[in-house]
Amino acid sequence: MSETVTAPSPFALELSSLRGLLVIDLADDPIYRTLEPQLIDGADGAGLTLLAYRHDGRVELYAEPHLQVDPSGYDGLEQGLAGIERAAFDPARFEITDDGLKVDIAFTAPNGRRIELHLHEHLRARRDHFPLLAPVGGSFDAPAFFPFLWLPTMSFVPVRRSEVALRVDGQPRAISRLPLPIGGRRCLMARYDLDAMVCQLNPSWSADPTQRLAGAAGTSPPDGRDVVDVDGEPSLAGLGVRRGVHSCAVRLEPPLPDPLRVAPPAHRQGRVQLEADGAIQLQGRYELERTTDRVTLVIDRIGPWRTRQRRPLLGVLFRLPIFRRWPTTYRWEATLDLTASPGSPWTSRWSRSG
Repeated sequence: MSETVTAPSPFALELSSLRGLLVIDLADDPIYRTLEPQLIDGADGAGLTLLAYRHDGRVELYAEPHLQVDPSGYDGLEQGLAGIERAAFDPARFEITDDGLKVDIAFTAPNGRRIELHLHEHLRARRDHFPLLAPVGGSFDAPAFFPFLWLPTMSFVPVRRSEVALRVDGQPRAISRLPLPIGGRRCLMARYDLDAMVCQLNPSWSADPTQRLAGAAGTSPPDGRDVVDVDGEPSLAGLGVRRGVHSCAVRLEPPLPDPLRVAPPAHRQGRVQLEADGAIQLQGRYELERTTDRVTLVIDRIGPWRTRQRRPLLGVLFRLPIFRRWPTTYRWEATLDLTASPGSPWTSRWSRSG
C-alpha cells in the first residue's frame, strides 16, 4: 500500500544532543556527591556541559557559552535545577584515544567556585567495556518524559593505569571506589561512554496536534515512525532513532491504530517494547480507550531491566534495585478531548509510584 496516511498521535521518541558523559562519585566533598561532565554535539556545534549533583538534592548545570541548552530535558531531575550557568571551560578536552579516556576540564562558576579535573587512562588499547541501560530514570522525581539512556560501550576507570586529579575550590577530592574488581581490575566509581544515546520517550511538551503519523504505509518515514497497514487502516508499529552504528527504538505489538478511526466504544491493548541496538531492554503494556467524547492512551506495567552480563560483580551490581526497579515505577497517560475545538492538543503526563 502506498497511500499517504495521517493520524494524530502523542507518541514520540526524541534523541538528545548529548553523546558522551563521565559520571564521577565523590568520596569527600561537603557540597557535591556526583559530577557529570557531558559532551554535547548539537545543531549549534560541539561543546561541554557539567552537571553537579549536590547533597541537598539540587543540581547545578554549567554550559559553555555557545551551547543552546533546553532546560526541559532536565524537568523533574531530583529536587530540580539550581540554575543554568554559563562557564568558559579551559581546558575543555573530553575524548577517547587508543590509550583510553582523556579528560581535562577546568572552569570557574559565576559564584566563584572552581572545578578542575584531570583524568587520563593509560590502557594501551585494552579498554574493557559493556552495554548498560543507565538507571538515570531513578533520579527523576516528577518526570516529563521516560528517560531511556543507552550506554553501549560503558567503561569504569581503573585505579591502576589512570592519572586522576580532581579539585574543588582548590581542595583535592577523592573519587569513590567499587568494592570489588571488574575483570581483575580495581576501579573507581567513575564510568563513561562517548557513544551514549539519550532518548526521551513521549515527552509531555511534544504532545502536540501537529505531530502526525505521516508516511507511506509499510515504510519508515524520515522521522523514524513506522506506519503499517492493518486491515486497511494506518497503524503505528514503532519509532526509532539512530546515531552511527547504534540505535534505539519503540515497538508496539500489535501496532497502535489511529485513535480517531476506531469506532467507539473501543478498548485495545498490546505490548510496548523498548529496544537498543536491536535487543529488547524493557517491555510494558499500552492501552487505548475510545469513547464518544474522549480518547485515552496509557503505558504502564513496565518490567524491570535485566542485564545479560555474566561477570560476577557486574551481574550482582546490575541486579541492585537502582538498576532494576526504576522502570516499573513509571506510568504515562495521554487524553484527547473530542468535544473540544478541532485541532485541540493531547494532554499527557508521566507519573511515578513508590
